[in-house]
Amino acid sequence: MQNIIVSYLEARKEDFLQSKINSKLRGKKNEFDEEARLKVRLENQAEADAKYNIEVWLDNIIRKVKPNVTTHPAKFTNAKIDTDTSQIFLGHYVNDGYIKTGNVHLKNKVDVSGNSATNTIVYELYDLLDQNVGNDQKLIHKFEENNESLIQFFEKNKADFEYIKAKCLKVYYGEKSTPETHSSTRQVYFPIGDNEYHLLSVKTASMLMYEVKNRIDEMNIWVDGQHARSFKKENKFLENGFTEIFDKTEVWFGFSRHDDPMKKIKQGNVSYLNMKNDGTGYLLSSCPPTLEKRTIRLPRTDFFVQCLYRKNYQDSFMQLHKFIQLDLKNMDIRTAIRNILQFVIDQVILQGLKIRESYPEGWSQQDYYANLPKLQRIWLDSIYTKQRENDSEWRNELSEDIARWILRSYEKVISEAEKLGTAEINNVKQRVEESLRQAKEFF
Repeated sequence: MQNIIVSYLEARKEDFLQSKINSKLRGKKNEFDEEARLKVRLENQAEADAKYNIEVWLDNIIRKVKPNVTTHPAKFTNAKIDTDTSQIFLGHYVNDGYIKTGNVHLKNKVDVSGNSATNTIVYELYDLLDQNVGNDQKLIHKFEENNESLIQFFEKNKADFEYIKAKCLKVYYGEKSTPETHSSTRQVYFPIGDNEYHLLSVKTASMLMYEVKNRIDEMNIWVDGQHARSFKKENKFLENGFTEIFDKTEVWFGFSRHDDPMKKIKQGNVSYLNMKNDGTGYLLSSCPPTLEKRTIRLPRTDFFVQCLYRKNYQDSFMQLHKFIQLDLKNMDIRTAIRNILQFVIDQVILQGLKIRESYPEGWSQQDYYANLPKLQRIWLDSIYTKQRENDSEWRNELSEDIARWILRSYEKVISEAEKLGTAEINNVKQRVEESLRQAKEFF
């Protein structure tokens, strides 16, 4: 047990030093210079040693720690609430698809409500008590069992085991308190009968909110000082791609930005996680998507000319060209080329299927569409279902037409940047025809 506590404090000391180093050098030219990082470490080593000295740390636990660990801090509703109790609800896992307490694997299981001078030490104490010690037990269970090794450890450091045990139990499980609301929290009333109601006090599950923020922040990928978003803008290849969340709103708790003359409340007075995240959270849009109703156009003389728009496939052709210029003996590159071609083929076929499913059978027999090639009528009009099933020749002809359209479109897009040689064009054509042969089952 003693080794667990000592090792935990050593790990927190290292985290403290790394935080100081990153804060001091972030964004500077010598950010990754070992000599510069060592210098900052030495400058802060004495503070770290003092902060995580076992006797100093225990003294802070005894004198400063209050049982204000919580999962739903009321201070997010009103930071001036000073009677927030240590309510802890970790939830129960239910496979229902909802983001709620108990359903999300959290990096931070709890938060600490209250004073910025003490919430860090309280959080560290909870984190320590939550450490696994083997046999499906946590350190808190060893306190409950009056573990002899723990008793000896605290006696050695001149600390009252029973006093610390009582404080640890309150910190980990929360203090028993009378369930009551607070006049400064948001209230929701539920009428249940004549002159009767249930009262719900709305509180923020700060662990969930900051889990969302941290996961979104982790999506920010930088390569040599360049954000991944710029690769897409410049049509550059990014090996692992990137993910981005749109329409998010930044919200501040505790106080607004530094140029706000009305700021009065400090970050740390809201919660530990609020302070750790610089008072910032994200709100995600919950509005339903706006769907644009678009009419699917019927081809009068040629499906490939009137229903396909080369610009819609430009990104695919540009990426295809970039891969072709690489080592074609590389299996990953060859797979990427096949995937891009298959995507374009699937999109062309999908456009045809949309026409077939959106219009009643027999539409192509109208005089207006008399100039549409018979092959395209067979493909696009449901009235020819039996002919499509009994005759495979139309598929071979259509495959050639699609291949020619893809090849012409590819050449058109690429010619604006760099003219391909005959060998490269033939290579693309072979790959298109191979992909078409594999895709015939989707016709």
